[in-house]
Amino acid sequence: MCRDYVQEKKELIKAIAKDRNLSELPKISKPTLIIWGEQDLVFPLELGHRLKRHLGDNAQIVVIKNAGHAFCAEKAKEFYNVLMSFLVDSKPPGQR
Repeated sequence: MCRDYVQEKKELIKAIAKDRNLSELPKISKPTLIIWGEQDLVFPLELGHRLKRHLGDNAQIVVIKNAGHAFCAEKAKEFYNVLMSFLVDSKPPGQR
């Protein structure tokens, strides 16, 4: 299955990264964590930065160094630490 339609998948991924009009995406008003692999070959890092700019001040982006698209498996401990820090720090006062 992963080897089927390889060219079509490549074209789709390029189109998403290049032509995606982020203004069509809704804004998220809650604190949002964007985690991206520095060496992601599926979705380039620039797309993560564009998403952050679109979402504004409620979003933060964390780039996992020396990791690709599967950063949660490649750098599991770092991913866990980033996620837990965000979840704990994002709790409303009195719920921490």
